[in-house]
Amino acid sequence: MARPTGTGKDRDATGLGVQSVQDLLSLLFDQAPMGYMALSEDGRVLEINDAAVTLFGAPREQLLGQSLAEHVAPWHQERLHSYLRDVCAAAGDGEWLRHVLDLRPEGPDALPRRVRLYSRPYPSAAHGWCLTVLVDSSAEARAETARRESEFLQQAVLDALSAQIAVIDPDGRITAVNEAWRRFARENGGSAELEAGVGLNYLQVCRDALAEDVDQLADKAREGIRAVLAGERSEFVLEYPCHSALRQRWFLMTITPLGSGRAGAVVAHVDISERVRMEQEARVRREEVAHAARLSSVTVLAASLVHELSQPLAAVNLYGESVAALARSEPLDQERLLATADELREQVARAVGILDGLRRFMRRGELQTEPCALEERIRQAMGLVGPLARRKRVRMFLDHGDASIPVKVNPLQIEQVMVNLLCNGIEAIDRGDCRTRKIDIRAEILDGEARVTVADTGPGFSPEWLARVFDVFETEKETGMGMGLAVSRTIVEAHGGHLWAESGPDGGALLTFTLPVHMPEDER
Repeated sequence: MARPTGTGKDRDATGLGVQSVQDLLSLLFDQAPMGYMALSEDGRVLEINDAAVTLFGAPREQLLGQSLAEHVAPWHQERLHSYLRDVCAAAGDGEWLRHVLDLRPEGPDALPRRVRLYSRPYPSAAHGWCLTVLVDSSAEARAETARRESEFLQQAVLDALSAQIAVIDPDGRITAVNEAWRRFARENGGSAELEAGVGLNYLQVCRDALAEDVDQLADKAREGIRAVLAGERSEFVLEYPCHSALRQRWFLMTITPLGSGRAGAVVAHVDISERVRMEQEARVRREEVAHAARLSSVTVLAASLVHELSQPLAAVNLYGESVAALARSEPLDQERLLATADELREQVARAVGILDGLRRFMRRGELQTEPCALEERIRQAMGLVGPLARRKRVRMFLDHGDASIPVKVNPLQIEQVMVNLLCNGIEAIDRGDCRTRKIDIRAEILDGEARVTVADTGPGFSPEWLARVFDVFETEKETGMGMGLAVSRTIVEAHGGHLWAESGPDGGALLTFTLPVHMPEDER
Protein backbone atom coordinates (compact mmCIF):
# COMPACT_ATOMS: atom_id res chain seq x y z
CA MET A 1 0.00 0.00 0.00
CA ALA A 2 1.41 3.48 -0.85
CA ARG A 3 2.65 5.34 2.20
CA PRO A 4 2.65 9.17 2.02
CA THR A 5 5.82 10.95 3.21
CA GLY A 6 5.95 13.22 6.27
CA THR A 7 8.23 14.26 9.14
CA GLY A 8 8.24 12.63 12.52
CA LYS A 9 7.46 15.99 14.08
CA ASP A 10 4.01 16.17 12.51
CA ARG A 11 1.34 15.23 15.06
CA ASP A 12 -2.42 14.66 14.94
CA ALA A 13 -5.16 14.23 17.52
CA THR A 14 -4.04 10.66 18.27
CA GLY A 15 -0.75 11.90 19.60
CA LEU A 16 1.07 9.95 16.91
CA GLY A 17 2.97 11.40 14.04
CA VAL A 18 1.30 11.40 10.65
CA GLN A 19 3.86 8.92 9.36
CA SER A 20 3.18 6.67 12.32
CA VAL A 21 -0.59 6.74 11.63
CA GLN A 22 -0.01 5.84 8.01
CA ASP A 23 2.27 3.00 9.04
CA LEU A 24 -0.38 1.76 11.51
CA LEU A 25 -3.12 1.86 8.87
CA SER A 26 -0.83 0.06 6.42
CA LEU A 27 -0.15 -2.62 9.03
CA LEU A 28 -3.86 -3.05 9.71
CA PHE A 29 -4.57 -3.24 5.99
CA ASP A 30 -1.89 -5.87 5.37
CA GLN A 31 -2.52 -8.08 8.39
CA ALA A 32 -6.32 -7.86 8.71
CA PRO A 33 -7.98 -11.31 8.67
CA MET A 34 -10.46 -10.10 6.05
CA GLY A 35 -9.50 -9.50 2.44
CA TYR A 36 -9.24 -5.92 1.15
CA MET A 37 -8.58 -4.65 -2.37
CA ALA A 38 -8.53 -1.42 -4.25
CA LEU A 39 -9.91 -1.95 -7.78
CA SER A 40 -10.08 0.28 -10.79
CA GLU A 41 -13.28 0.64 -12.77
CA ASP A 42 -11.91 -1.71 -15.44
CA GLY A 43 -11.12 -4.34 -12.80
CA ARG A 44 -7.37 -3.91 -12.32
CA VAL A 45 -6.01 -4.66 -8.84
CA LEU A 46 -4.46 -1.42 -7.46
CA GLU A 47 -3.77 -2.72 -3.96
CA ILE A 48 -4.43 -5.96 -2.08
CA ASN A 49 -3.72 -7.22 1.44
CA ASP A 50 -2.32 -10.56 2.56
CA ALA A 51 -5.72 -12.10 3.41
CA ALA A 52 -7.00 -11.36 -0.09
CA VAL A 53 -3.80 -12.74 -1.64
CA THR A 54 -4.33 -15.99 0.27
CA LEU A 55 -7.94 -16.07 -0.89
CA PHE A 56 -6.92 -15.91 -4.55
CA GLY A 57 -4.08 -18.39 -4.11
CA ALA A 58 -1.68 -16.44 -6.37
CA PRO A 59 1.50 -14.43 -5.56
CA ARG A 60 0.97 -10.76 -4.80
CA GLU A 61 3.13 -9.77 -7.78
CA GLN A 62 0.80 -11.67 -10.16
CA LEU A 63 -2.25 -9.87 -8.82
CA LEU A 64 -1.09 -6.23 -8.65
CA GLY A 65 -1.79 -4.39 -11.87
CA GLN A 66 -3.68 -7.33 -13.41
CA SER A 67 -7.35 -7.60 -14.18
CA LEU A 68 -9.29 -9.36 -11.47
CA ALA A 69 -11.38 -11.04 -14.21
CA GLU A 70 -8.42 -13.34 -14.96
CA HIS A 71 -8.93 -14.95 -11.55
CA VAL A 72 -12.72 -15.14 -11.74
CA ALA A 73 -14.67 -18.12 -13.11
CA PRO A 74 -15.58 -17.51 -16.78
CA TRP A 75 -19.31 -17.49 -16.07
CA HIS A 76 -18.91 -14.54 -13.70
CA GLN A 77 -16.43 -12.35 -15.62
CA GLU A 78 -18.98 -10.21 -17.43
CA ARG A 79 -20.97 -9.76 -14.26
CA LEU A 80 -17.81 -8.52 -12.48
CA HIS A 81 -17.21 -5.73 -15.03
CA SER A 82 -20.86 -4.64 -14.83
CA TYR A 83 -20.70 -4.61 -11.04
CA LEU A 84 -17.52 -2.47 -10.89
CA ARG A 85 -18.96 0.07 -13.34
CA ASP A 86 -22.05 0.40 -11.13
CA VAL A 87 -19.91 0.85 -8.02
CA CYS A 88 -17.64 3.51 -9.49
CA ALA A 89 -20.62 5.37 -10.94
CA ALA A 90 -22.26 5.62 -7.52
CA ALA A 91 -21.97 8.63 -5.23
CA GLY A 92 -18.96 8.70 -2.92
CA ASP A 93 -21.07 8.42 0.21
CA GLY A 94 -23.31 5.67 -1.16
CA GLU A 95 -23.96 2.30 0.46
CA TRP A 96 -21.72 -0.69 0.08
CA LEU A 97 -22.85 -2.67 -2.98
CA ARG A 98 -22.94 -6.43 -2.61
CA HIS A 99 -21.92 -8.99 -5.22
CA VAL A 100 -21.16 -12.72 -5.33
CA LEU A 101 -18.42 -14.26 -7.45
CA ASP A 102 -16.98 -17.69 -8.13
CA LEU A 103 -13.18 -17.62 -8.39
CA ARG A 104 -11.47 -19.61 -11.11
CA PRO A 105 -10.92 -23.21 -9.98
CA GLU A 106 -7.29 -24.00 -9.17
CA GLY A 107 -7.40 -27.31 -11.05
CA PRO A 108 -9.63 -29.34 -13.39
CA ASP A 109 -11.13 -31.31 -10.49
CA ALA A 110 -11.20 -28.46 -7.98
CA LEU A 111 -14.40 -26.75 -6.97
CA PRO A 112 -14.63 -22.96 -7.49
CA ARG A 113 -14.30 -20.84 -4.37
CA ARG A 114 -17.21 -18.47 -3.79
CA VAL A 115 -16.65 -14.98 -2.35
CA ARG A 116 -18.92 -12.08 -1.45
CA LEU A 117 -17.78 -8.60 -2.48
CA TYR A 118 -18.77 -5.38 -0.69
CA SER A 119 -17.58 -2.32 -2.66
CA ARG A 120 -17.96 1.47 -2.66
CA PRO A 121 -16.16 4.22 -4.65
CA TYR A 122 -13.31 5.91 -2.87
CA PRO A 123 -12.86 8.75 -2.19
CA SER A 124 -15.22 9.84 -4.97
CA ALA A 125 -16.40 8.52 -8.31
CA ALA A 126 -14.09 10.98 -10.04
CA HIS A 127 -11.04 8.87 -9.17
CA GLY A 128 -12.45 5.83 -10.99
CA TRP A 129 -11.55 3.27 -8.37
CA CYS A 130 -13.23 1.60 -5.44
CA LEU A 131 -12.46 -0.09 -2.14
CA THR A 132 -13.62 -3.72 -1.96
CA VAL A 133 -14.01 -6.08 0.98
CA LEU A 134 -13.91 -9.82 0.25
CA VAL A 135 -15.57 -12.50 2.40
CA ASP A 136 -14.96 -16.18 1.71
CA SER A 137 -18.46 -17.76 1.55
CA SER A 138 -17.38 -21.07 0.05
CA ALA A 139 -18.42 -23.05 3.14
CA GLU A 140 -21.80 -21.34 3.15
CA ALA A 141 -22.22 -21.98 -0.56
CA ARG A 142 -21.30 -25.63 -0.16
CA ALA A 143 -23.73 -25.94 2.75
CA GLU A 144 -26.45 -24.27 0.72
CA THR A 145 -25.73 -26.53 -2.26
CA ALA A 146 -25.79 -29.58 -0.02
CA ARG A 147 -29.07 -28.39 1.51
CA ARG A 148 -30.64 -27.88 -1.92
CA GLU A 149 -29.38 -31.27 -3.09
CA SER A 150 -30.76 -32.89 0.07
CA GLU A 151 -34.12 -31.18 -0.46
CA PHE A 152 -34.10 -32.21 -4.11
CA LEU A 153 -33.30 -35.81 -3.16
CA GLN A 154 -36.01 -35.82 -0.49
CA GLN A 155 -38.52 -34.41 -2.96
CA ALA A 156 -37.48 -36.99 -5.56
CA VAL A 157 -38.02 -39.75 -3.02
CA LEU A 158 -41.43 -38.32 -2.08
CA ASP A 159 -42.43 -38.00 -5.74
CA ALA A 160 -41.46 -41.63 -6.39
CA LEU A 161 -43.96 -42.86 -3.79
CA SER A 162 -47.44 -43.87 -4.96
CA ALA A 163 -49.02 -42.74 -1.68
CA GLN A 164 -50.15 -39.15 -1.30
CA ILE A 165 -47.63 -37.56 1.08
CA ALA A 166 -47.72 -34.30 3.02
CA VAL A 167 -44.99 -33.18 5.43
CA ILE A 168 -46.26 -30.94 8.24
CA ASP A 169 -44.51 -28.76 10.81
CA PRO A 170 -45.23 -28.80 14.58
CA ASP A 171 -48.18 -26.44 14.05
CA GLY A 172 -49.75 -28.72 11.44
CA ARG A 173 -48.80 -26.51 8.49
CA ILE A 174 -47.82 -28.34 5.29
CA THR A 175 -44.19 -27.77 4.26
CA ALA A 176 -43.98 -30.24 1.34
CA VAL A 177 -46.19 -32.52 -0.75
CA ASN A 178 -45.34 -35.10 -3.40
CA GLU A 179 -46.45 -35.56 -6.99
CA ALA A 180 -49.08 -38.15 -6.04
CA TRP A 181 -50.72 -35.52 -3.80
CA ARG A 182 -50.69 -32.91 -6.57
CA ARG A 183 -51.97 -35.39 -9.16
CA PHE A 184 -54.83 -36.52 -6.89
CA ALA A 185 -55.85 -32.88 -6.34
CA ARG A 186 -55.81 -32.18 -10.09
CA GLU A 187 -57.76 -35.30 -11.03
CA ASN A 188 -60.42 -34.72 -8.39
CA GLY A 189 -61.13 -31.05 -8.97
CA GLY A 190 -59.08 -29.71 -6.07
CA SER A 191 -58.20 -26.02 -5.91
CA ALA A 192 -54.81 -24.70 -6.96
CA GLU A 193 -54.11 -24.00 -3.28
CA LEU A 194 -54.85 -27.62 -2.37
CA GLU A 195 -52.74 -28.91 -5.26
CA ALA A 196 -49.74 -26.82 -4.15
CA GLY A 197 -50.38 -27.88 -0.57
CA VAL A 198 -47.52 -25.93 0.99
CA GLY A 199 -48.78 -23.41 3.54
CA LEU A 200 -52.14 -25.09 4.23
CA ASN A 201 -52.83 -25.98 7.84
CA TYR A 202 -53.77 -29.67 7.96
CA LEU A 203 -55.45 -29.37 11.36
CA GLN A 204 -57.61 -26.51 10.07
CA VAL A 205 -58.57 -28.53 6.99
CA CYS A 206 -59.77 -31.31 9.31
CA ARG A 207 -61.75 -28.83 11.40
CA ASP A 208 -63.39 -27.39 8.28
CA ALA A 209 -64.51 -30.89 7.24
CA LEU A 210 -66.32 -31.58 10.54
CA ALA A 211 -69.60 -29.99 9.41
CA GLU A 212 -70.13 -32.59 6.65
CA ASP A 213 -68.46 -35.53 8.41
CA VAL A 214 -71.28 -37.64 9.84
CA ASP A 215 -68.87 -40.41 10.89
CA GLN A 216 -66.55 -37.98 12.72
CA LEU A 217 -63.56 -39.35 10.78
CA ALA A 218 -62.13 -35.86 10.25
CA ASP A 219 -62.20 -35.27 14.01
CA LYS A 220 -60.43 -38.60 14.59
CA ALA A 221 -57.80 -37.63 12.02
CA ARG A 222 -57.29 -34.20 13.61
CA GLU A 223 -56.92 -35.70 17.08
CA GLY A 224 -54.50 -38.35 15.74
CA ILE A 225 -52.31 -35.73 14.05
CA ARG A 226 -52.32 -33.58 17.18
CA ALA A 227 -51.31 -36.56 19.35
CA VAL A 228 -48.39 -37.49 17.06
CA LEU A 229 -47.16 -33.89 16.86
CA ALA A 230 -47.35 -33.63 20.66
CA GLY A 231 -45.37 -36.84 21.09
CA GLU A 232 -48.29 -38.60 22.78
CA ARG A 233 -48.42 -41.29 20.09
CA SER A 234 -45.70 -42.88 17.98
CA GLU A 235 -48.12 -43.48 15.08
CA PHE A 236 -51.75 -42.97 14.08
CA VAL A 237 -53.64 -45.04 11.50
CA LEU A 238 -57.14 -44.45 10.13
CA GLU A 239 -59.11 -46.10 7.32
CA TYR A 240 -61.71 -43.91 5.66
CA PRO A 241 -63.94 -43.91 2.55
CA CYS A 242 -63.52 -41.32 -0.19
CA HIS A 243 -66.35 -41.99 -2.61
CA SER A 244 -67.40 -39.98 -5.65
CA ALA A 245 -70.36 -40.23 -7.98
CA LEU A 246 -68.33 -42.41 -10.38
CA ARG A 247 -66.42 -44.73 -8.07
CA GLN A 248 -65.97 -45.93 -4.53
CA ARG A 249 -62.55 -45.69 -2.91
CA TRP A 250 -61.04 -46.29 0.50
CA PHE A 251 -57.78 -44.89 1.87
CA LEU A 252 -55.47 -45.65 4.77
CA MET A 253 -54.09 -42.55 6.52
CA THR A 254 -50.84 -42.98 8.44
CA ILE A 255 -49.24 -40.24 10.55
CA THR A 256 -45.67 -40.77 11.77
CA PRO A 257 -43.14 -38.36 13.36
CA LEU A 258 -40.33 -37.00 11.19
CA GLY A 259 -37.74 -38.43 13.58
CA SER A 260 -34.00 -37.65 13.82
CA GLY A 261 -34.77 -34.90 16.31
CA ARG A 262 -36.85 -32.96 13.78
CA ALA A 263 -40.25 -31.64 14.84
CA GLY A 264 -43.21 -32.38 12.60
CA ALA A 265 -44.80 -35.41 11.00
CA VAL A 266 -45.42 -37.20 7.71
CA VAL A 267 -49.03 -37.76 6.63
CA ALA A 268 -49.47 -40.56 4.07
CA HIS A 269 -52.68 -41.56 2.26
CA VAL A 270 -52.57 -45.02 0.63
CA ASP A 271 -55.31 -46.18 -1.72
CA ILE A 272 -56.59 -49.47 -0.26
CA SER A 273 -59.69 -49.71 -2.47
CA GLU A 274 -58.57 -52.96 -4.09
CA ARG A 275 -57.90 -54.57 -0.72
CA VAL A 276 -61.28 -53.48 0.65
CA ARG A 277 -63.07 -54.76 -2.44
CA MET A 278 -61.28 -58.11 -2.15
CA GLU A 279 -62.25 -58.31 1.53
CA GLN A 280 -65.86 -57.55 0.64
CA GLU A 281 -65.85 -60.17 -2.10
CA ALA A 282 -64.28 -62.71 0.27
CA ARG A 283 -66.92 -61.93 2.88
CA VAL A 284 -69.67 -62.42 0.31
CA ARG A 285 -68.12 -65.74 -0.71
CA ARG A 286 -67.92 -66.84 2.93
CA GLU A 287 -71.56 -65.91 3.40
CA GLU A 288 -72.52 -67.84 0.28
CA VAL A 289 -70.60 -70.91 1.48
CA ALA A 290 -72.21 -70.60 4.92
CA HIS A 291 -75.62 -70.31 3.28
CA ALA A 292 -74.93 -73.40 1.18
CA ALA A 293 -73.90 -75.23 4.33
CA ARG A 294 -77.14 -74.20 6.03
CA LEU A 295 -79.09 -75.56 3.06
CA SER A 296 -77.07 -78.78 3.39
CA SER A 297 -78.12 -78.98 7.03
CA VAL A 298 -81.73 -78.42 5.99
CA THR A 299 -81.39 -81.39 3.63
CA VAL A 300 -80.31 -83.53 6.58
CA LEU A 301 -83.26 -82.25 8.63
CA ALA A 302 -85.83 -82.40 5.85
CA ALA A 303 -87.23 -85.91 6.46
CA SER A 304 -87.47 -85.29 10.19
CA LEU A 305 -89.11 -81.90 9.65
CA VAL A 306 -91.71 -83.46 7.36
CA HIS A 307 -92.46 -86.00 10.06
CA GLU A 308 -92.55 -83.26 12.71
CA LEU A 309 -94.94 -81.14 10.62
CA SER A 310 -97.23 -84.05 9.84
CA GLN A 311 -98.30 -84.29 13.49
CA PRO A 312 -99.64 -80.74 13.93
CA LEU A 313 -101.12 -80.75 10.42
CA ALA A 314 -102.96 -84.01 11.09
CA ALA A 315 -104.17 -82.55 14.38
CA VAL A 316 -105.29 -79.38 12.57
CA ASN A 317 -107.31 -81.51 10.15
CA LEU A 318 -108.87 -83.44 13.03
CA TYR A 319 -109.72 -80.35 15.04
CA GLY A 320 -111.08 -78.68 11.91
CA GLU A 321 -113.51 -81.54 11.36
CA SER A 322 -114.50 -81.41 15.03
CA VAL A 323 -115.17 -77.67 14.84
CA ALA A 324 -117.35 -78.18 11.78
CA ALA A 325 -119.28 -81.02 13.48
CA LEU A 326 -119.80 -79.04 16.66
CA ALA A 327 -120.96 -76.01 14.70
CA ARG A 328 -123.73 -78.12 13.01
CA SER A 329 -124.89 -79.90 16.19
CA GLU A 330 -128.13 -78.96 17.95
CA PRO A 331 -128.17 -77.65 20.55
CA LEU A 332 -124.85 -75.76 19.98
CA ASP A 333 -122.24 -76.56 22.67
CA GLN A 334 -120.43 -73.19 22.51
CA GLU A 335 -117.95 -73.95 25.30
CA ARG A 336 -116.77 -77.18 23.67
CA LEU A 337 -116.64 -75.48 20.25
CA LEU A 338 -114.39 -72.70 21.56
CA ALA A 339 -112.13 -75.17 23.32
CA THR A 340 -111.72 -77.20 20.14
CA ALA A 341 -111.00 -74.01 18.16
CA ASP A 342 -108.29 -73.11 20.71
CA GLU A 343 -106.71 -76.52 20.29
CA LEU A 344 -106.75 -75.99 16.51
CA ARG A 345 -105.00 -72.63 16.87
CA GLU A 346 -102.29 -74.17 19.07
CA GLN A 347 -101.54 -76.82 16.47
CA VAL A 348 -101.40 -74.18 13.73
CA ALA A 349 -99.05 -72.08 15.86
CA ARG A 350 -96.88 -75.15 16.41
CA ALA A 351 -96.60 -75.79 12.66
CA VAL A 352 -95.96 -72.10 11.94
CA GLY A 353 -93.23 -72.04 14.60
CA ILE A 354 -91.48 -74.99 12.99
CA LEU A 355 -91.63 -73.35 9.56
CA ASP A 356 -90.52 -69.94 10.88
CA GLY A 357 -87.50 -71.50 12.55
CA LEU A 358 -86.61 -73.28 9.32
CA ARG A 359 -87.17 -70.15 7.22
CA ARG A 360 -84.99 -68.02 9.54
CA PHE A 361 -82.25 -70.65 9.51
CA MET A 362 -82.21 -70.71 5.70
CA ARG A 363 -82.06 -66.93 5.37
CA ARG A 364 -78.94 -65.38 3.82
CA GLY A 365 -77.44 -62.55 5.85
CA GLU A 366 -74.30 -60.56 6.63
CA LEU A 367 -72.17 -60.99 9.73
CA GLN A 368 -73.95 -58.45 11.91
CA THR A 369 -73.43 -59.05 15.60
CA GLU A 370 -75.67 -58.27 18.54
CA PRO A 371 -75.56 -58.97 22.28
CA CYS A 372 -77.42 -62.14 23.24
CA ALA A 373 -77.43 -65.08 25.65
CA LEU A 374 -75.42 -67.99 24.27
CA GLU A 375 -77.63 -70.60 25.96
CA GLU A 376 -80.68 -69.21 24.10
CA ARG A 377 -78.95 -69.67 20.75
CA ILE A 378 -78.10 -73.25 21.77
CA ARG A 379 -81.71 -73.94 22.71
CA GLN A 380 -82.87 -72.49 19.37
CA ALA A 381 -80.51 -74.87 17.53
CA MET A 382 -81.69 -77.79 19.66
CA GLY A 383 -85.25 -76.95 18.66
CA LEU A 384 -84.32 -77.09 14.99
CA VAL A 385 -82.50 -80.40 15.38
CA GLY A 386 -85.14 -81.84 17.72
CA PRO A 387 -87.17 -83.62 15.00
CA LEU A 388 -84.04 -85.36 13.69
CA ALA A 389 -82.98 -86.34 17.22
CA ARG A 390 -86.39 -87.82 18.01
CA ARG A 391 -86.46 -89.71 14.74
CA LYS A 392 -83.00 -91.16 15.44
CA ARG A 393 -83.90 -91.80 19.13
CA VAL A 394 -81.11 -89.54 20.38
CA ARG A 395 -81.59 -87.49 23.54
CA MET A 396 -79.99 -84.05 23.96
CA PHE A 397 -79.12 -82.42 27.31
CA LEU A 398 -77.97 -78.85 27.92
CA ASP A 399 -76.04 -77.81 31.04
CA HIS A 400 -75.13 -74.14 31.34
CA GLY A 401 -75.29 -73.63 35.10
CA ASP A 402 -77.43 -71.00 36.75
CA ALA A 403 -75.95 -67.90 35.10
CA SER A 404 -76.54 -66.62 31.60
CA ILE A 405 -73.57 -66.49 29.21
CA PRO A 406 -73.45 -63.08 27.46
CA VAL A 407 -71.85 -62.94 24.00
CA LYS A 408 -71.95 -60.55 21.06
CA VAL A 409 -72.43 -62.65 17.94
CA ASN A 410 -74.46 -63.16 14.81
CA PRO A 411 -77.22 -65.33 16.32
CA LEU A 412 -78.08 -67.11 13.08
CA GLN A 413 -74.49 -68.16 12.40
CA ILE A 414 -73.89 -69.41 15.96
CA GLU A 415 -77.08 -71.43 15.65
CA GLN A 416 -75.71 -72.80 12.38
CA VAL A 417 -72.54 -73.94 14.18
CA MET A 418 -74.62 -75.69 16.84
CA VAL A 419 -76.90 -77.31 14.22
CA ASN A 420 -73.83 -78.65 12.37
CA LEU A 421 -72.27 -80.07 15.55
CA LEU A 422 -75.53 -81.61 16.77
CA CYS A 423 -76.41 -83.11 13.37
CA ASN A 424 -72.93 -84.62 13.10
CA GLY A 425 -73.26 -86.13 16.56
CA ILE A 426 -76.74 -87.55 15.89
CA GLU A 427 -75.72 -89.12 12.59
CA ALA A 428 -72.49 -90.54 14.12
CA ILE A 429 -74.52 -92.22 16.86
CA ASP A 430 -77.01 -93.59 14.31
CA ARG A 431 -74.28 -94.88 11.96
CA GLY A 432 -72.53 -96.61 14.85
CA ASP A 433 -75.81 -98.16 16.03
CA CYS A 434 -74.72 -97.21 19.52
CA ARG A 435 -76.60 -98.52 22.55
CA THR A 436 -76.24 -95.25 24.49
CA ARG A 437 -77.76 -92.57 22.31
CA LYS A 438 -77.32 -89.11 23.79
CA ILE A 439 -75.53 -85.80 23.28
CA ASP A 440 -74.38 -83.70 26.25
CA ILE A 441 -73.97 -80.00 25.65
CA ARG A 442 -72.09 -77.99 28.24
CA ALA A 443 -71.89 -74.17 28.08
CA GLU A 444 -69.78 -72.25 30.59
CA ILE A 445 -67.44 -69.33 31.11
CA LEU A 446 -63.89 -70.64 31.48
CA ASP A 447 -60.67 -68.61 31.62
CA GLY A 448 -62.55 -65.49 30.57
CA GLU A 449 -64.08 -67.13 27.49
CA ALA A 450 -67.46 -68.60 26.68
CA ARG A 451 -66.92 -72.30 25.99
CA VAL A 452 -69.36 -74.82 24.48
CA THR A 453 -68.59 -78.55 24.40
CA VAL A 454 -70.71 -81.02 22.41
CA ALA A 455 -70.03 -84.63 23.52
CA ASP A 456 -71.73 -87.52 21.74
CA THR A 457 -71.76 -91.25 22.45
CA GLY A 458 -70.88 -92.22 18.89
CA PRO A 459 -67.84 -94.22 17.74
CA GLY A 460 -65.53 -91.16 18.01
CA PHE A 461 -62.68 -90.13 15.68
CA SER A 462 -59.98 -92.34 14.29
CA PRO A 463 -56.50 -90.70 14.38
CA GLU A 464 -56.46 -90.46 10.57
CA TRP A 465 -59.88 -88.81 10.42
CA LEU A 466 -59.17 -86.46 13.32
CA ALA A 467 -56.29 -84.93 11.33
CA ARG A 468 -58.55 -83.83 8.47
CA VAL A 469 -61.96 -83.48 10.08
CA PHE A 470 -62.07 -79.72 9.34
CA ASP A 471 -60.93 -80.01 5.71
CA VAL A 472 -63.41 -78.90 3.05
CA PHE A 473 -65.22 -81.70 1.18
CA GLU A 474 -63.99 -84.30 3.68
CA THR A 475 -66.87 -86.38 5.10
CA GLU A 476 -67.63 -89.86 6.39
CA LYS A 477 -71.31 -89.55 5.42
CA GLU A 478 -72.48 -91.02 2.13
CA THR A 479 -74.71 -88.03 1.37
CA GLY A 480 -72.66 -85.33 3.08
CA MET A 481 -70.98 -82.36 1.39
CA GLY A 482 -68.00 -82.10 3.76
CA MET A 483 -68.61 -78.41 4.45
CA GLY A 484 -70.31 -78.36 7.85
CA LEU A 485 -67.30 -78.45 10.18
CA ALA A 486 -65.12 -76.33 7.85
CA VAL A 487 -67.80 -73.62 7.70
CA SER A 488 -68.36 -73.90 11.46
CA ARG A 489 -64.67 -73.25 12.16
CA THR A 490 -64.70 -70.25 9.77
CA ILE A 491 -67.75 -68.80 11.55
CA VAL A 492 -66.28 -69.26 15.02
CA GLU A 493 -62.93 -67.73 14.04
CA ALA A 494 -64.71 -64.78 12.39
CA HIS A 495 -66.26 -64.14 15.82
CA GLY A 496 -62.84 -64.19 17.51
CA GLY A 497 -63.05 -67.75 18.86
CA HIS A 498 -61.64 -71.22 18.18
CA LEU A 499 -63.14 -74.61 17.29
CA TRP A 500 -61.39 -77.95 17.72
CA ALA A 501 -62.17 -81.68 17.81
CA GLU A 502 -60.87 -84.51 19.97
CA SER A 503 -61.83 -87.98 21.06
CA GLY A 504 -63.71 -88.31 24.33
CA PRO A 505 -62.01 -90.02 27.30
CA ASP A 506 -64.77 -92.65 27.40
CA GLY A 507 -65.28 -92.89 23.65
CA GLY A 508 -67.37 -90.69 21.40
CA ALA A 509 -66.39 -87.33 19.97
CA LEU A 510 -65.82 -83.98 21.65
CA LEU A 511 -66.29 -80.80 19.62
CA THR A 512 -65.49 -77.60 21.51
CA PHE A 513 -65.61 -73.94 20.52
CA THR A 514 -64.97 -70.69 22.34
CA LEU A 515 -66.30 -67.16 21.93
CA PRO A 516 -65.35 -63.87 23.59
CA VAL A 517 -67.52 -63.02 26.58
CA HIS A 518 -69.42 -59.76 26.12
CA MET A 519 -70.05 -57.51 29.09
CA PRO A 520 -72.09 -54.26 29.04
CA GLU A 521 -68.96 -52.21 29.80
CA ASP A 522 -67.47 -53.46 26.50
CA GLU A 523 -69.74 -50.98 24.71
CA ARG A 524 -68.77 -47.98 26.83
